[in-house]
Amino acid sequence: MIDNVRDDLSRKADTARSEIDALMWLIRTAVVGAVLGALYTELRKAPEERTWNGKLLGVVPYDFRVPSLERLRQAYWNPKSPKLFTDRPFGVGWSVNIPTLLRRLGVRTSFTKGR
Repeated sequence: MIDNVRDDLSRKADTARSEIDALMWLIRTAVVGAVLGALYTELRKAPEERTWNGKLLGVVPYDFRVPSLERLRQAYWNPKSPKLFTDRPFGVGWSVNIPTLLRRLGVRTSFTKGR
């Protein structure tokens, strides 16, 4: 009986592992596709029109400029902003505004709220 339970748990663990692997493959593929799409969007433009930042399909932000300290701070540590997700200072996608996250989790409420 114990062997049957052990085999059943082993099969379930293998199934869960393979499903997680499939999800990770899907996420990696989406990230690579977004980066390639953003690069393609910029490279289609004339060299003098390339800004290396914008939105992919009008939704996903991208920025391939060298990040400044101010852009890093605005993306990751902006206690005055109510936005939880901000544009990444470099790359494709969004970053998390840590003070807003902590405020929403109720961990830290001493940060300046709102604008």
